[in-house]
Amino acid sequence: MKSLVPLALIALSAVSPFTTIPPPPAATWTWPTQGPHEILRDYRAPATPWGAGHRGLDIRASSHDLFAPTSGVVSYSGFVVNRGVLTVRTDAGMLVSFEPVVALVPSSTRVIQGELIGEIQEGHCETLCVHLGLRDRGDYRSARLELGIVQRSVLVPWEAQWKPGER
Repeated sequence: MKSLVPLALIALSAVSPFTTIPPPPAATWTWPTQGPHEILRDYRAPATPWGAGHRGLDIRASSHDLFAPTSGVVSYSGFVVNRGVLTVRTDAGMLVSFEPVVALVPSSTRVIQGELIGEIQEGHCETLCVHLGLRDRGDYRSARLELGIVQRSVLVPWEAQWKPGER
C-alpha cells in the first residue's frame, strides 16, 4: 500500500487546477489568403472512406490572390470537372489542394512558401473563399495544425458529467 502513495500524488498533480496548459503549437504554414484568418466551413471527416464529409477548410479571402502556404512542387494544375484545382506536394510529402482557382504556375514548378501561385475564383462560398484540402499519407485531414489554429479539447470535471435520468 505504501508504494501506491507516490503514484497517487503523481496522478493528483496531473489534474491539479494549478497545472498550466501549454499554448497550442505555432503555425508551420502561412495563410494562403489575405485578410482576416477566418474559416467559413470546417473540415468534417466522413464516417467511411467514400462517405459524405467536408474534406478540407473553406478559408475566407479578401482578394483573389492565392499564396503557397508552404514550399513544395506543383503536382497538379488544371481542371477537375468544371473548376480549377492546384495541388502542391510539400517537402514533407503531403498534398495540399486548392479550389476553385486559376493556377499561375504549371505542374512540376517548385514554389516557395508565400509565393503567389494562383487566382481564387468566385462561387465556392457565398463570399470569396478558397477550399484547402490536405492529404497526409493518402488520408484527408484538417490543416488546422499547420495553420496554427488547433482547437483544444475541453475535459469536463467528473462531478459535472451527465447522469442517467437527468436532462
